[in-house]
Amino acid sequence: MPRSGSPDRLIYSTVLLVALVSVAHAAIFVRMAEADALVIAAYRMLIAALVLLPIALITSWDELRRLTRREWWLIAAGSVFLALHFATWIEGVTRTSIANSVVLVTLTPVWLALWSLVALRRSPGLGLWTAVLLAVGGSAIMAWGSMKLGPETLLGDGLALAGGLFFAAFFLVAENLRRSVGIMAFVVLVYAGAAILLWVPVLSLGLPIVGFTSETYFALVAIAIISQVIGHSGFNWAVCAISPMVLALVFLAEPILSAALGWVYFREGFGVETIVGGVLILGAIYLGVRAEGRQS
Repeated sequence: MPRSGSPDRLIYSTVLLVALVSVAHAAIFVRMAEADALVIAAYRMLIAALVLLPIALITSWDELRRLTRREWWLIAAGSVFLALHFATWIEGVTRTSIANSVVLVTLTPVWLALWSLVALRRSPGLGLWTAVLLAVGGSAIMAWGSMKLGPETLLGDGLALAGGLFFAAFFLVAENLRRSVGIMAFVVLVYAGAAILLWVPVLSLGLPIVGFTSETYFALVAIAIISQVIGHSGFNWAVCAISPMVLALVFLAEPILSAALGWVYFREGFGVETIVGGVLILGAIYLGVRAEGRQS
């Protein structure tokens, strides 16, 4: 990370803070939008792709023309996983609490650590096993709390958990593809691919895509511009100078901030099960990232 007190450190810290607040607002915008979860996800990807497309054409046109068949296949795979991630997570937000949905979807680092164990035959170590046990225990506690509220909330928890798994798969594809493809070309093509995959079922099912309230239109644009373009792009820009461990610690703040925003905007509280389970899962993510980093 840039040295303490340097202008670069201030710039990167500011970008990370803005990105964190932007991404944390995603669940808030989902709650504001009175539209089907698939429609929200489709608009999010479409608007983000359209915003970034002119920039990609100007800065990465030669790179886009030189993509190999293997890279196109990886882009297609990444698009599938990203579409599934947003479709399941956004649907989950509409069925469970903001706190539960954001905490469960951020289990991605633990799934990545487990994948490293299975795919690369690495010795798990005490840290990874502890992370897995904490994650399972935290998820079970949160699910128990949701069961008391009804099957709808429990389904929302399950969808959020699935969203985290799909994002872990997307991250593995992205990690492989980013070795040869620049960030702008990558995000534009994956966003566009995910948008196409999401709009196909939206149009096939005849889901309403127009006639919304002004608040819903605002939420659809905001989740694309603020949470996707500014938030995710900000993290991608900062990763070149911020250590993975620092970024991981920043990500740990997202569930806490999202839960706090849920209370501010909707006065949505959280029960004891959410607090206890959330603390265990955040601890699991931290230990999982550390264990994966040491194995690497």
